[in-house]
Amino acid sequence: MSRPQTTKTLCCLGASVTEIPEHLLKRAAAARAAKSGNPPEEEDSKPPAEDKSARLTPKTEETTSQTEEEVKPAPLAPYHIAHRARHKIPWWAASVLVLLPLWAFTYVGTLERPPKESTGVLAIGEAVYGARCASCHGATGGGGSGYLLTGGEVIQTFPSLADHVVWVVQGSDHVGLGNSYGDPLRNRIVNGGMPGWGDVLTKEELLGAVLYERAYLSGSADDTALAESVDHTDGLDLGGYFDPITITPGEVSELLASAFHDDEN
Repeated sequence: MSRPQTTKTLCCLGASVTEIPEHLLKRAAAARAAKSGNPPEEEDSKPPAEDKSARLTPKTEETTSQTEEEVKPAPLAPYHIAHRARHKIPWWAASVLVLLPLWAFTYVGTLERPPKESTGVLAIGEAVYGARCASCHGATGGGGSGYLLTGGEVIQTFPSLADHVVWVVQGSDHVGLGNSYGDPLRNRIVNGGMPGWGDVLTKEELLGAVLYERAYLSGSADDTALAESVDHTDGLDLGGYFDPITITPGEVSELLASAFHDDEN
C-alpha cells in the first residue's frame, strides 16, 4: 500500500515543477463543468489584456511633442533678420575700399597746382612773356617752335642769370649761327629763330621776363628770392635799354649789384 502513495506524491511533486500544457487544462476544466452542470468559461469572457503599447503611445507622443518644442529655436530679433537679409559687400569691393585712400592721395598729388598770382617784377615779366615769348615757348613754357622752359630746363641751359640776360638781349643773330650758347655741357647750338630783345624791351621789362622764366616757369628758388628782393627795393631804376653789341655778363652782374648797393646806402 505504501508504494502507490509514494507514486502519487512524486506525481504531485512533478506537477509542481512541470508546466501543464494548455489543452490539458481546458480538458480538466470541461470535465469539472460536466460534473457540476455549469458551462465552461469562455476565453472571450476574460477581460482583455491591457495593451501596453496603446498605454504607452500617448506618453510617447507627448514626450516627442515636448522634445520638438525644446528643439525649436527661439524666434530671431528684427535686427538679426535685417542683418541676414542685407546684401554683403563682396571681397573685391572691400579690397577696393581699402586701397581707395591711397589712390586718392596719389591722384591729388599728381594734380597741377593753380599758379600763384605774380606781383612786382614777376608781374611785369609775366606780361612781357605773354606778349613776346609765349608764341614760341608756349603759354606755360611747355615749348613749341622754341625750347621747353619748365621743369628746370632754363636753369640747366643757363646756370648764370647774367648769361641768360645776354642771350635774350642779343638773340641768335648776334651770337651767330653754328655757335654754342649757355652751358657747354648742354651743347646748345644756335640755329636761328631767337630774336634779340635788347632794343625792344627796357632793362626792367627784360629782367622781369628772364626772372619770370627762371623763377616761375623753371622753379628756381634763388631767382625767386632775387625777384622778391627786387620788389622790396624802393626807387630801383635800371634805366634805358641794354646794348646788344656791347653787353656782357659782367655788365649785367655789375648793374644788379650796384643797384642793390645804392639802395642799401
